[in-house]
Amino acid sequence: MRISTVAGSWYPGDRHTLRALVDSLLQGACVPDLQGRIFGLIAPHAGIQFSGEAAACAYRLLRGSSVERVILIGPSHYQGFRGLAVSGVKAYETPLGRITVDRAGADALSEHALFQGPRAAEIPEHSLEMHLPFLQAAAPDCKLLPLVAGHLTPEQCAEAACVIAGLLDSRTVVAASSDFTHYGRRFGYMPFYDNVRENLRSLDTGAIDHILAKDCNSFLRYSAETGATICGAIPIALLLNLLPQSCRGSLLSYYTSGDILGDYSDTVSYASIVFMDEQGGCVRSVHAPMNH
Repeated sequence: MRISTVAGSWYPGDRHTLRALVDSLLQGACVPDLQGRIFGLIAPHAGIQFSGEAAACAYRLLRGSSVERVILIGPSHYQGFRGLAVSGVKAYETPLGRITVDRAGADALSEHALFQGPRAAEIPEHSLEMHLPFLQAAAPDCKLLPLVAGHLTPEQCAEAACVIAGLLDSRTVVAASSDFTHYGRRFGYMPFYDNVRENLRSLDTGAIDHILAKDCNSFLRYSAETGATICGAIPIALLLNLLPQSCRGSLLSYYTSGDILGDYSDTVSYASIVFMDEQGGCVRSVHAPMNH
């Protein structure tokens, strides 16, 4: 069992308080009309008071869907390693209950050389955990296949995606966990000093445009050239390598912690993106105005 490490700090530790907050965020999430089968999503993993609104926009789409498993890929914040680390537990636990881990899928992946990172990497990793309350509220019967991503070359991203693709079916969604630009002295990244809000939006939009174009190489090249501190660049690259031609991406939400606090001296950007397979055979349509 992997027990929560951030309940009571990054999100409420009380079951009823957490469920009420997540339900409120999901209910308030506004997304456009979308058609097709949900193939993949990108959502952030900061404290719920900061990135919860963006995460809710992505996970609201799982409500009422036929999704039975989520392959959740998060970046490693606490251990440096190459490849991906496969989960070694049978379940994850949050104040909302337990989520069963797809052990058969995890064991199948661990047979491949790129999936033999340290299994202990998942224990402290908040990039996985911050998605779970939203998944539990939106799709409570889903199984979870958590992966922690270390360093991968672009070629290894493509190779690893081919391995993951062997597990995909029409009831599986791939979720990449990522915040976007981390700006300020605290993060050691200050490529500009004036008009920070506008420059951040421009910087993040450049990355998002490559993601929506499903161009993994251009996205990774842009990240390297700009130095954009997108912590989940590797999970995003894995998702982009998995996308079929029939998928269309939509930006659901974008804002920064600076927008919330009114202070851009140290700020993190959050975006939620969904990819719908328009030839997926089923329709998932939510009608509501966009809120960002």
